[in-house]
Amino acid sequence: MSLKSKHIRLWVIIFLVIATIASAQSDAKPKNIILLIGDGMGVAHVTAAKLVYGSLNLERFKIMGMHITGSANDYVTDSAAAGTALATGFTTNNDVVGLDREGKPLKNIMEYAKDAGKRTGIAVTSILPHATPAAFSSHHKARYEYDTITAKQVEFGLDIMIGGGLNNYYPKSFRGSRRRDERHLLNELRDKMSVVTSYKALSQLKRVRNLAAILDGGHLPHATKRDYTLGDLTDKAIELLNVKDQGFVLMVEGSQIDLAAHDNDMDRVLAETLDFDKAVKSALDFAEKDGNTLVVVTSDHETGGLTLPMGSMENGKIVKPVFSSDNHTAAMVPTFAFGPGAEKFGGMYDITHVGKTLIELVKNNEQPCN
Repeated sequence: MSLKSKHIRLWVIIFLVIATIASAQSDAKPKNIILLIGDGMGVAHVTAAKLVYGSLNLERFKIMGMHITGSANDYVTDSAAAGTALATGFTTNNDVVGLDREGKPLKNIMEYAKDAGKRTGIAVTSILPHATPAAFSSHHKARYEYDTITAKQVEFGLDIMIGGGLNNYYPKSFRGSRRRDERHLLNELRDKMSVVTSYKALSQLKRVRNLAAILDGGHLPHATKRDYTLGDLTDKAIELLNVKDQGFVLMVEGSQIDLAAHDNDMDRVLAETLDFDKAVKSALDFAEKDGNTLVVVTSDHETGGLTLPMGSMENGKIVKPVFSSDNHTAAMVPTFAFGPGAEKFGGMYDITHVGKTLIELVKNNEQPCN
């Protein structure tokens, strides 16, 4: 064999080795998945936060995509149908959580994660039985039937639950209860896991395997009225879920971006988006250090039809935002991804792509339960 032929053969071998390594890296499966959902957060909400605050943790992502959010029965989705699509990879009708169009249960990512021996958790700023968290932890025909959904969440068996809604757990006869029956779900929950009802108690916990932190009677206070952030809740959820080599799936929701946009309250939209961005920081900081965690940030839909026309900003403040609606719209929303499998979230696609892809990454990386 000539010297030239040997050189060619060597380069071919090097090329094949590099290609094999690159292929293996692109097919890498994460041990942990953190999905962060900015409820109601559209491109304009992110733009507004960037213009006002100067920089966002969302800028740390290098892979981005866009998705259409429509439900099975309407081009404008609600949070129940959109949450179901993100949790299961299938569309359903508005008002429905965790069921298909025929009313049959759809297996969600938390159930797949449990099958794979992973730990599971949610951290939200709404009540726990609200539409998005409900879609990841229950199956029910009507999103506003909180009595039933709360009971189903207790039975579902997440490892970590952080959010509001304490009044949905007390019997009807208790002062402040929002239940219509005498079922004492807080006691039922205490039979299954540790329960705390204040952020102070949550922050002081160090080692607990199963926990429900229900921090307010209703939704958590507005971002500017809390002495803790969604980032703090995310840090604690990650700390409690990250046990040995078991792996975990965590869903975090900035629930009140949507509520602020429904009210066309620009100042609050900005505050809630910044609060959500602090949760993004918590997830990314952990993922960068861990090296085997996929972080996906997206939205379930856009709320408010927000635009920022010329003249809407003065001295670094948004003074004349334009909201075309006080409800959801059909506008596409962004997706950001970092970590093993992140490249699968680039491009333009339907909302179900997010759920389907996350589930495949959980299913293909199954581990025995420790």
